[in-house]
Amino acid sequence: MYVHVPFCRRKCIYCDFFSVGERLADWPAFVGSLLAEGCQRVGSFADDDSDTVSSSSLYIGGGTPSLMPADEFRRLADGLLELFPDGPEEFTIEVNPDDVSADKAAVWRAAGVNRVSMGVQSLVDSELQTIGRRHTADAAVKAYGMLRKSFRNISLDLIFGLPGQTEDSLLHTVEGFLDMSPEHISAYSLMYEEQTALTRMRDSGAIAETPEVDSVEMFSMVSGMLADAGYEQYEISNYARDGYRSIHNSAYWHGLPYLGLGPGAHSYDGLRTRRANRPDLKAWQGAESGFPYTEEILSDDEFREEYIMTRLRTREGISLDDFARSFGASERARLLRQARQFTAPAGSEPLLSRTDSSLSLTKSGIMLSDEVISSLF
Repeated sequence: MYVHVPFCRRKCIYCDFFSVGERLADWPAFVGSLLAEGCQRVGSFADDDSDTVSSSSLYIGGGTPSLMPADEFRRLADGLLELFPDGPEEFTIEVNPDDVSADKAAVWRAAGVNRVSMGVQSLVDSELQTIGRRHTADAAVKAYGMLRKSFRNISLDLIFGLPGQTEDSLLHTVEGFLDMSPEHISAYSLMYEEQTALTRMRDSGAIAETPEVDSVEMFSMVSGMLADAGYEQYEISNYARDGYRSIHNSAYWHGLPYLGLGPGAHSYDGLRTRRANRPDLKAWQGAESGFPYTEEILSDDEFREEYIMTRLRTREGISLDDFARSFGASERARLLRQARQFTAPAGSEPLLSRTDSSLSLTKSGIMLSDEVISSLF
């Protein structure tokens, strides 16, 4: 289950998720609507009539969930946990460093949270200011120290390819992350999404996009440093110490069903149906005859392409037997024919590794994953 809390004190210039200003937050009404939607949706989402979630993950993201007042967070957590018959194995909250305090961390932990994902992005203040983050590097380090007293499973987010970022400044950030020693690190290349302030600034010439060759070098440096420090790159952008892979994110990459609550949240039945809640706080919170959403049924081609894209992002890659069960032996044969150009390229390193049972990206292939994956569609 994913719960979207759309309120932000300040919107980061690269963010394209649905969010609104914190001043619009009527927390009691919002939490009440989330719990009502949860009760309504779980019954129609479950495979049986149990009205509970047969899942191992609850993730509260945003937006900025760490803005939620303590009493309302407790009410939300209590209500959501009633939908899990055995309790989720992993219960994550996303937090902003500026919102972390010892008291809040204790509230989250007492409410059942056992994993925290903190958006740090950089440990260079000038880079943080450029992308609109409201915390400083020092605040992030202090917040981590407070979280560590309550949690043994912490994930930190990092972005490379930031405007003005250099390999030296990125090195400083990665070394700072390693000094903190979280159980999990997510490292993403900065994306210029449509209709974001970041893209408008680039298009107007206010900032310059990092050249792709430089981003690849930064990605290589991050991956190498984290590998040397004992982190497993179990997905293209995600690294974990042994036993700390994200259960929630792994569910997305392996095509498992998930239920999204809140304005703008998405759901998937694990087969062909996707739902997207309307990204409109007023319409969603004021719903009286059901929460508004749109629905999409994946075509055969869309389903197959999505399968290839998500599975190849993982360390294990595509199970060829499972691919054949899902799409047929002829599609399996076609996939392997298309993959041959990458498994045995003339005069260059292979980008895909083929075994009797799987197809996965090599270390070199990870650096060119978009090109490889799209060529298999």
